[in-house]
Amino acid sequence: MNPKVVRIRSFAMALCFTAPFALAEAQMASGGLSPNAAADLLFQLETLQQEVQSLRGQLEDQGHELKLMKENQRDRYIDLDKRISLLMSASASEPKYSSAPAPRVEQSVTQTSVEKVNNSTNTLVASPLAPISLQPPTAQAQQAYNDAYNLIRQRNFDEAETAFSKFVKDYPDNSLTGNGYYWLGEVKLVQGKSKEAIEAFSTVIQNFPGHSKEQDSLYKLGTVSDQLGDTAKAKSYLQDVIRRFPNSKAAKLAAGYLSKIK
Repeated sequence: MNPKVVRIRSFAMALCFTAPFALAEAQMASGGLSPNAAADLLFQLETLQQEVQSLRGQLEDQGHELKLMKENQRDRYIDLDKRISLLMSASASEPKYSSAPAPRVEQSVTQTSVEKVNNSTNTLVASPLAPISLQPPTAQAQQAYNDAYNLIRQRNFDEAETAFSKFVKDYPDNSLTGNGYYWLGEVKLVQGKSKEAIEAFSTVIQNFPGHSKEQDSLYKLGTVSDQLGDTAKAKSYLQDVIRRFPNSKAAKLAAGYLSKIK
């Protein structure tokens, strides 16, 4: 609760109860209340009561907004926590099977993938094609990725954001870079940085077409767009997930989310 509002409310309540009596005592001491004085006293009392009601309304509005913010933040944390739990329960950790180099893709196929993303969403800015072949990470890059990823497992999101930001900057074109951008987006979501998260997810789609995290990034773009109030864009992203990756877990999540959007 805003301390300033509390002080104003306390002051108004004090005036509401003390001012009439103080004025009444002064008038009685001077020979009683005149009709005009009584009318003024009543007007002041009504004014103070209206101000108190107005302050109560403001407090209720602020309380409602705070409740919505807490619920939204909790939902984001639960979503990321579920994803982390699923990865931790797998027989092999995510960094191990992400370290293999991405398969070679012909330039014409890569161009088609970029055009499909641009035409279906009309939201991503055109960017240069991703490299035809991504290099496998060096031992140093793999260690940096594992360290950053472990920070997420430990729920140390502030340090995880710093670590992944440094990772994608230091190693911009290996097979783990797309994963780095994806997890950077997830961490920013937990911290309430929705617009920055959109930038990270969009980078996966623009710079790493065909990446294993592309479908998850599209799904997250849809949900975050909906949270930011852009329903049309959210539907476009989610429908794109279903159309391009119909048998994926992301497609099932997208279909479920779409059914809840009005």
